[in-house]
Amino acid sequence: MPKLSRQWDNPGVRAVFDNWQVAGFTAFVSGQPSGVGFSTVDGADITGGGDGARIIVTGKAPLSHGERSFLRWFDTGVFARPPKGSMGNAPKDVFRLPGINNWDISLFKNFLIVSEPRNLQFRWEMYNAFNHTQFQSVDSTARFDAQGNQVNARFGQVTAAWAARVIQLSLRFSF
Repeated sequence: MPKLSRQWDNPGVRAVFDNWQVAGFTAFVSGQPSGVGFSTVDGADITGGGDGARIIVTGKAPLSHGERSFLRWFDTGVFARPPKGSMGNAPKDVFRLPGINNWDISLFKNFLIVSEPRNLQFRWEMYNAFNHTQFQSVDSTARFDAQGNQVNARFGQVTAAWAARVIQLSLRFSF
């Protein structure tokens, strides 16, 4: 970081404001692909042999970035209960889970005490420094009644978030 003592040279300014170090880690990660599952209120055996069935997809589930919200991460209206005897048509991956936009930053300085081997280190660490909400999971299980109505009120909604900002301060004496 820039040395303030270049502008105002005195021992106090050098001791407090010079020789700070910054370290950081930034992650921009797209969300993982995810499928959609289903269950039935009536416990129907859709395939007739105990084999698993897939949900019916009638359109495009992913929403554009501007359309997505906490309460509607993907279009839940494009899913239907498969009819008895059908295997369904859903692909393995129907939409993407929320991604990550994270900044971890450390700011630290070593203060010399009397001589070189002795120093006091001040350290300030921030995880998720800008406190950007990081959604973690989405309810991707539809639940259908006998008439084919989707009855899971949380279907398509964000259900969890990663931890909020964490700040940690520390002092360490080395000798």
